[in-house]
Amino acid sequence: MKTVIIKHVTRIEGHATFWGALKTGKMAEARYHTLEGARLMEGILVGRNYMDAPLVTSRICGVCPIVHNLTAIQALEKAMKVKVDSGTTILRKLMMIGQMLTSHGVHAYFMSIPDFYGRDSALDLLKLAPKQSVIALKIREFGNRFTKIIGGRALHPVNSQVGGFLKLPDKHELKKLLDDSTEVLQSAVELAHFFSHLKFPKFSRSTEYIALHSKSEYGFYDGQVVSTKGLKTTPESFIKKVEEIQSGDDYVKRTRFNGQTYWVGALSRINNNWKQLNPIAKQAFQHIKLNMPLTNSFLNVYCQGIEMIHFMEEAQKLLKKYLNMKHERPMVKYAVRAGQGVGAIEAPRGILLHYYETDKYGILKNVNIITPTAQFINNLEEDLRAYIGELKNIENKNNQRKLAMMIRAYDPCMTCATH
Repeated sequence: MKTVIIKHVTRIEGHATFWGALKTGKMAEARYHTLEGARLMEGILVGRNYMDAPLVTSRICGVCPIVHNLTAIQALEKAMKVKVDSGTTILRKLMMIGQMLTSHGVHAYFMSIPDFYGRDSALDLLKLAPKQSVIALKIREFGNRFTKIIGGRALHPVNSQVGGFLKLPDKHELKKLLDDSTEVLQSAVELAHFFSHLKFPKFSRSTEYIALHSKSEYGFYDGQVVSTKGLKTTPESFIKKVEEIQSGDDYVKRTRFNGQTYWVGALSRINNNWKQLNPIAKQAFQHIKLNMPLTNSFLNVYCQGIEMIHFMEEAQKLLKKYLNMKHERPMVKYAVRAGQGVGAIEAPRGILLHYYETDKYGILKNVNIITPTAQFINNLEEDLRAYIGELKNIENKNNQRKLAMMIRAYDPCMTCATH
């Protein structure tokens, strides 16, 4: 039996190890294991006021705090039957677009691209591809501006609340974002074009690709949960059917759906929603003529590049719409009440689910958070197991690099997984 151990998987969010073994022929084993400790965020929130949930959960992760904040708000508004106006919804979508651009800009380029050059450090890209490095940083910074202007600050938002916002953003600052968006959109197109010419490793393993889907837009803020295998259900129904599994040696509550592993993330969103991509993004995606559904997990990186174009186009549409509307009321009035609610928003890494139960005083009685990484870890292990069988010589350093490359392609966030 040949084995491979990667004691520290670099260029991911958090800390993890990988162990793989090739027994006979193509019989292989794979184990992806987190080194993060549990922080028990759900237990911390039980017994606290509902207003704490959006603020506390945004601290789960420094890479994707906005989606935790907004998913908590969405779930609590459902629990308390709060209806916000269209202006508030647009501002929240713009915050989520900023989240996508910031996260994708860092991961797709600085975390994953060094693998295609056979390099271990993202700093090498500054010499190998200086123009693209500047572009990726520009996109990331542009995404941060959305969060700062609308959410109150660039990292953990404080302005977004149940019912709306503490204060509305300055429309002059939003107009400046719109003015700058054309140049950033062109940069996103250039970066995606760069991605399309990368040599992605050959791999194919079909699984179930699950994502949010909306009739009116490329699913990311709300909608139904769908899959490439015909699933079509509500977030409330989906969370009840997701099986969370806690093993004795892992702090991640891994999941299965109908007893099987599944993919969530940019690859899943593209597989389910590519026809709803905005025009420039759709043209870029169709240019390289890929067969659908995409079953090469390495292409998740390319899908993130396509999404950067899409969300830049979407930002332009939403900014124009908001700037032309009259939105003067930052908060809607509502009554605190007992209830249950499920929030579901697409994080950069896939569907994020928040569940809250409140009593009549707004005290949290029950909390459950299911993160994207917890959902796809089992599927990642299945991919790694299959890939080990194809590589055969796993003692080869280049092949070991490819295994780490596959892990990074998934874009795992271990601090979210061990919330």
